[in-house]
Amino acid sequence: MNDTLYRYVNNLFEDAPKNKKTYDLKEELLSNLDAKYTDLMSDGYPEDEACNIVISSIGDVDELINRLNSPDEVNSDLIDERKKKSALLVAVAVGLYILSPCFVIIFDILSLDENLGIIPMFICIAIATGILIYNGMTSPKYLKKDETLVEEFKEWKSANSENVRVKKSITSAMWITIVAIYLVISFYFNAWSFSWIIFVIGAAIDQIISAAFDLKKRR
Repeated sequence: MNDTLYRYVNNLFEDAPKNKKTYDLKEELLSNLDAKYTDLMSDGYPEDEACNIVISSIGDVDELINRLNSPDEVNSDLIDERKKKSALLVAVAVGLYILSPCFVIIFDILSLDENLGIIPMFICIAIATGILIYNGMTSPKYLKKDETLVEEFKEWKSANSENVRVKKSITSAMWITIVAIYLVISFYFNAWSFSWIIFVIGAAIDQIISAAFDLKKRR
């Protein structure tokens, strides 16, 4: 790490609150600066010129530091509205998951073909899964205002949070679906002795989903 860059960043964070968020932000910024500085040096830039280019690309760090000190009151109403909408969508999805096995039970009570009850059950599961994925995918994204490293960090942080939300939505939907399928198979076919295998399959799918998101994060 270039000493000039290190001292410059230390001065920027001199009045920042001493907590983990500040430390993480500072370390992330230093890492980005060091990578950019190394690239410039590899391209043949003189040390001083490379250092000046990197410093000029930092942008307004004060805004990020201020966010560490206080919540964003301007967008609080928008955030609350988004949380309410998200909670409603999740509640509807969970309700559909809970109600989905009822079709099989109702068809059985009415002495109808129970196989027909499986169709609306899976339709409910599909709709609920779609709602959860939609809820995760429509979360607000941060669009950077310019090409400074601070703006890139904000955009990365927003995208990372969104990926976490989408991953949670997908895995939650998957496990609820697996439980529903397990109950239907176990009760309908009386297959308790081997229906538990579906949880092993679910664990494997969960790992595949995690690996896919980790791979996407590294790109």
